This record gives sequence, C-alpha cells and structure tokens, in this order.
Amino acid sequence: MTIELSQHAQYAQYSQLEKGQIRLLALRQGNNEDEPIECSLSSFNFEDTPPYEALSYFWGFNRDTRAISIHGTTFQVRAGLYNALRRLRQPQTTRLLWVDFICIDQRNQVEIYDQISRLKDVYAKAKSVPIYLGEGAMATDRAMDYLLQIEEGGISQITLGTMDDLILEGLQDILSRPYFQRAWIVQDAFYARAMVLHCGSKAVSSKTIIRAVELLSVKIDPLSQNILDLMPGSKSRREGQASSKIQLWDLLQMFRHAKTTDPRDKIYAVLGMVDFSHSKSVILPDYTMSQEELMQAVIANLCFCEPSCVPDLEVKTMDEFLANLDPIDNVILKKILENSMEINLASLLEYGARYIRIDQSLIEAASRNKTRGKEMADMLLKTIT
Repeated sequence: MTIELSQHAQYAQYSQLEKGQIRLLALRQGNNEDEPIECSLSSFNFEDTPPYEALSYFWGFNRDTRAISIHGTTFQVRAGLYNALRRLRQPQTTRLLWVDFICIDQRNQVEIYDQISRLKDVYAKAKSVPIYLGEGAMATDRAMDYLLQIEEGGISQITLGTMDDLILEGLQDILSRPYFQRAWIVQDAFYARAMVLHCGSKAVSSKTIIRAVELLSVKIDPLSQNILDLMPGSKSRREGQASSKIQLWDLLQMFRHAKTTDPRDKIYAVLGMVDFSHSKSVILPDYTMSQEELMQAVIANLCFCEPSCVPDLEVKTMDEFLANLDPIDNVILKKILENSMEINLASLLEYGARYIRIDQSLIEAASRNKTRGKEMADMLLKTIT
C-alpha cells in the first residue's frame, strides 16, 4: 500500500487511532452521479462498530485523482476509488463503509502495519463486502442484466439457450478484470460473509455469478477461478470447506501468480488465511524485512525449524522463490537437517510431505545433526523403507 508523497498532507486532519480502533467512512446520499461526493469519518472501538460494509477493489495503475469531501475538506482519491464511491452511493440513505485508502492514515507506518494485521477481522465482521470491478461496457452490461435476471428468478433460469455471444463476452470480461489478479483481495473473498460484485451501475451477488460460471462452463483464468472458489456461494463454501484456515504452502501455490506492487506482498497478502497452529514460527507483515529475510522466514515456517538455520538462498526474486517450492530444494533441506537445533521433524513429515522429497542425501545430512542425528535419521529412513 503506497501513495504519492504529495497526498500525505490530506491526512493531517486525522486524529490518532487508539489501540483496537478502526475508522469508518459515512458515504452520504446523493441522487445525481455528478453530485459532489460528501463523506464523514469516525473512529470506533472495533468490538463496538455499527454495521458496516468493507469495500474490496483494485487501487489501479492510473494515478489521476478526483476530489471528494470529508468533513467539508477536499480529499483526493484515485479515479477508480472515486468511481467506486459514486456507484456505491445510495440515493436516500448514508452508507457506512470501511475503505483502506481513506480509513487508514497512509502517512503513519505504525498504523498501516497495525491495520494490515487486522484486515481479516475487518472483512470478517463486515455485513457485506461490495466489490468494485470498474466501469461497464456494452458486453458487461448485457452480462450483468442476464445475471440479474437469474438472481431475481433463481438458478433454474440459467439455460444455454438464453445466452448469446455478447453475454459470454461480458462474463469473460468481468472475470478477467485486474481485480481478480491482485493478491490483496484474496483474503477479502476468504473472510467475507456476503459479496456483491459491482460493474458500472449494475451489481449482482457472488453466489449468482459463481453458479452461472459453474453451470455454463465459462472458461476463465485459473487465478480468477481460485478467487471465485473462496467467495460466498462457491462450492467449497456450500460444502463447508472454506471456513477453516489453509496451510501456507497451499496458499502460495494457489496465488503465486497474483500481482502485487511490492513483491513481499505475495506472502503478506495471504498470511491472514494461514493455519499456523502446527508451525514453529508465525510470520507477520513486516516491511522492515528484506525480501531475502522474508523468503528465509517462509522456508523456516514450511520446514518447522528456526529461521537462523535456514541457509542463504540462491534465488533472488520472489517469483523465482515461489516457483521453486514444489518441492523445496534438497540442498536447502540438507543444511537445515544438519544444523537445526529446534526442528519439529514429525510435523515436517506429516504436513510437508507434498513439498519435500526424501532421499539418502537427506538421511545422511540428518545423521550429522549434533543433538538429534540418529533420531532424525531413523525417522527419515522409516519413510522410504
């Protein structure tokens, strides 16, 4: 999460959050799309917030800004967020939202770290998560109208005969929007109780679009499909499989191609969904860590060992690192087995079987461990005999 330095000044009106607080944005009603967007901002103890919605959107590469008003003071937001607020604004009632760019003081690194660490709680508590995908086009409008018909008439309305090429083109456009390629939106989908997808002036529930994709066999990018699989209404949600957390390695495999501005966010963006219950160490977002230190922390987590025994890595980029976790290089594992004083080998064998390949060289390396050499070598030997 980064902003232009010239925008820092607009956060000067913010008062500091107390421990356990978040800010919520009251988006005031408006009837005309061209009417100025007027808002107010309030702080709440997280446990005592009134019902709110948490916006999920892609910040966008376009750095052009538009002005909104907060407490009567001009506040600049990127064009994408401006359009999202314009589309979400209700004609007669104020809408209470959590919006990262506005509700987090982007000058305050301590606050940013604190609020990032509670993103999962913010989205889990929200009564709904509106997704803004961008403005519509002829094909997307046609597809959204088709989906709205289904939403109003039920899933039984889905038939191949009623879908023309323009609807299919629109569905594929919607599901290939940049939103579905971003790493930071993954946990929004995972924790949301309800999601509504907005494309231009039209909106449908995630449940409707997921069922349409399933029944019409719409071909979409694997990363987009992985996002849909986490959303409310997905098969995994319907079968109760999406309520539990996931192993770090699985998440890194599923979302390693997701896009981020900071390479470290390929790790940080999924941490809120990770099951750390069997881990030797917990990874927290920490932007003072170098990329290499973070990669070593991931290896330590996956190998159930202390970070200090992870050797220097030959890979230099995060993409290269993530591409080489299936399996983890035995050169790395040999050094860990030989030098670790705290490794939980039983857990590694139980939970890491998918990403380690045990051979004689690993057994020999384990046998050289000064404290538990024979024990560890025997454990490894049993897995291959």
